[in-house]
Amino acid sequence: MPRSEREVAVVGAGPAGIAAAQQLVREGIDEIVVFEKERVGGLIYQANKIENFPGFIGREGKYMVEEFRKIVSKYGITVRNEEVIGIESIQNSFSLNLDNDIEKASILILATGTQPIKMGFEGEITHPDWRDHSGEKIIIIGGGDAAYDYALRVKRLGGEVMIMRRSAPKALPVLVKRAEEKGVKEIKTEPEKIQKCDEEFYLQTEEGEFRADEVITAIGREPRFPEIFYDFDPQEVEFPTGETEEEKLFVIGSTVLGTYRQASLSWGMGVAAGMKAAENIRHNRKYR
Repeated sequence: MPRSEREVAVVGAGPAGIAAAQQLVREGIDEIVVFEKERVGGLIYQANKIENFPGFIGREGKYMVEEFRKIVSKYGITVRNEEVIGIESIQNSFSLNLDNDIEKASILILATGTQPIKMGFEGEITHPDWRDHSGEKIIIIGGGDAAYDYALRVKRLGGEVMIMRRSAPKALPVLVKRAEEKGVKEIKTEPEKIQKCDEEFYLQTEEGEFRADEVITAIGREPRFPEIFYDFDPQEVEFPTGETEEEKLFVIGSTVLGTYRQASLSWGMGVAAGMKAAENIRHNRKYR
């Protein structure tokens, strides 16, 4: 059975979701719950170096995750490590379906981020672990910021790295330059076939066959929405508040930022959404 209705439910505990929750608490709104199926901080954990967020420049994403956890603790934010598998809008409120529970909220803030586009081969990795890669040959498929960021991280952790890209790099020039300086190999080709055999990968390309101990794909990302919003149009979202055509529904962060997916922008949207949601709640309280 659903519990008593929360004032706000936030789905996603990345920069946008944490910023929204923190701002709501600062605004005096404490009936908040945040749902995050993985870890507080979201994909920022994967960052090799953060360069667009004051106070964290040059640091690994893992350190920002620790700071987010401190925010959660200091502001008394309830974070439930559960996946929201469906959402219904019922009588001016939202019903969130979890694995073994239902949560209701007057206002819903979606900060669900993005998910990787996969190639679909056996053993594919889209989010590499922070671990020692000494003695390993790693191939990263892709030519954007994520591909080069992963390459620099793996190289720093001892791996021999090759970036396999089908066209000119789309990553920031500074990342491309650093990869070159660190000895990351690059080849302009794409795999026609990828096979895993005895814990090794074999990639068939027009340039010949390549062997790797691990293959990481970074070929793009797409917005992640709970299935109820499968036909949602991110272009309908107001910037920076995340307001939508559906009253009391906010969508914020990298889910809707497109090519402008940056932690600093996601954080800003979270703050703006928190302010607007608090304004909405105070208005409703006044006229109850």
